[in-house]
Amino acid sequence: SNIAGVNVSQVYEETTTGYNSYTDTIPFALGTMCWGSDGTAWVFVKYGTGGSTGAGYVLTFDEDFLAVMMSNSVGALGDKIGVAGATATVDQYGWAQVYGVVDTLYTAGATSANTALASTSTAGKIDDATGTGTKNLSGIILTTAAGSATTAPGVLNWPVIGSTN
Repeated sequence: SNIAGVNVSQVYEETTTGYNSYTDTIPFALGTMCWGSDGTAWVFVKYGTGGSTGAGYVLTFDEDFLAVMMSNSVGALGDKIGVAGATATVDQYGWAQVYGVVDTLYTAGATSANTALASTSTAGKIDDATGTGTKNLSGIILTTAAGSATTAPGVLNWPVIGSTN
């Protein structure tokens, strides 16, 4: 990456030791952006409720860079979308990919390539079905169709949440 010391698959957490209640500091400010050598862009976030099940799960994060796995019940119009770089639990910190080719995106069912995507009722998974209550996601596509609930590669172009169906 363009910032020394960045490992996008690493997570961080604040820990307090007994000596004078010293608290380790998180090495990057929330919202810090970095570029990968492969042209990907990443943003540093704090994981909220549910954390992230693993790399490739789709997240939403707000202006405070608090990230949760994307589903029909979270996020608002204009909130940002990213893809988790690692498994994380609540209150941990890590990197979310927001631009470039992504090797793994989790789908909730059979999903077409190069078509509009939407949230699902399954946290962190996306689909091309747009039923009542789903949220349209712009700036994110699969480049290979997924035949079932599985993973597929895709492309991110600064994705955000659009309107709710």
